[in-house]
Amino acid sequence: MHILSENNRSEFLATPQLIRLDYANGQRGKEPTLLIKASTVLLKYIVLGAKMQIVFVRVDKHLLYGLHVYDDPDYPALLWSICERSEEIAAISGLLRGEACQFFLFNELAVNAAWRASALDVPVAKVQSLIADVDLGPVDYSEISRRASEIFRAIHKGDSLKKGVTLDAKNSTDWTPSRTTYITNQAQASTLELFDKDEGGHQEKIGLWLTDSLHPDGAHQSLQIPSGKAGGKQRRELTDITLSYEGGSIFIESKAISIFSRAELPNREKLKHDVTGHINKAVSQLRGGIRKVKAGVPIMDKNGNPVEIERTHPVHAIVLIPEFDLVEDREVYNLKFVAEFVQATGGYLHLVDISELLRIVQAAEMISARSNSVTPMMAFDYYLIERAKKCRAAGTLCFGMLLRFAEE
Repeated sequence: MHILSENNRSEFLATPQLIRLDYANGQRGKEPTLLIKASTVLLKYIVLGAKMQIVFVRVDKHLLYGLHVYDDPDYPALLWSICERSEEIAAISGLLRGEACQFFLFNELAVNAAWRASALDVPVAKVQSLIADVDLGPVDYSEISRRASEIFRAIHKGDSLKKGVTLDAKNSTDWTPSRTTYITNQAQASTLELFDKDEGGHQEKIGLWLTDSLHPDGAHQSLQIPSGKAGGKQRRELTDITLSYEGGSIFIESKAISIFSRAELPNREKLKHDVTGHINKAVSQLRGGIRKVKAGVPIMDKNGNPVEIERTHPVHAIVLIPEFDLVEDREVYNLKFVAEFVQATGGYLHLVDISELLRIVQAAEMISARSNSVTPMMAFDYYLIERAKKCRAAGTLCFGMLLRFAEE
């Protein structure tokens, strides 16, 4: 078993997607280990055997290493890093001695999802020359990112490497899944496993894990409202995740895309088409749910127990999708689209992916930590209102937002 160091965990939580080499303690002592943090969608491509290539390349005195994941034949995903620590050099030296590389996958929450080992064919002399006399220590990525991107794009196009090496990562489908359980604030066990065939439920759990700690009472999953004739016993789901406090309520409608159930791996264009339909359906469901709540219908949990939520303030309606990159027709989700929702519900509309929801939660926690009176829920509400203002300025629901404090 490998455990992320505190430094690696902080870095993984702060960065949506990255890779990092480590010479970590494993079952046989120190082992070359490649930590891969990526979106859940990309992780599914990896465990289903998508082609992967590892690239080592020198840029001046720095050693860069990247991972191409062929989730798309023309535009494969690229995750890369710069060698900054002696442990990274030790890991590469281990590969040169023929030690197998341990691949560990982490999702957006920096939760381990799967692992496997692979023996790589490493050209020893070439790689030895690459790691000789490299500069280690912290690096300003902004200064080198443009050159790095150009180099990796050229490699993908087939340009030969004068100061680099490309390796086949020998990916396969024999990944060992990792199962993680989270105990919610409502004392319920929620288990997360990447290979879960209920892919919609898996994404809902990610949303629950992200937001549950914002309120002492936690987040509600799958609240119910009456369905059919008045007085009947039939119920339907209000929304996937609900948060509520005296200042208002937040509804989250999660829309995942199925990959495991398909006969063959889809290309990303197909996924984009599916996401567009899911967004429109989610907005319609949120609109209907808010209307019911404003009309005063009773709300229950999945066991039929009554649940009270705040109904008077404008509701924050969040559509949670896997990745922003999968939004096909971004121009559709413009200010007119938002205005129609506001007119129908009186609430705020937000479109976020998993990484963006993580950033919003982190922003709320940072704001709350700097105050003696602002709770995480209050900060979450406030930050969503500020995000709605940025939406008006951007003219679209499709944007990311980062929190920066002046003193930092």
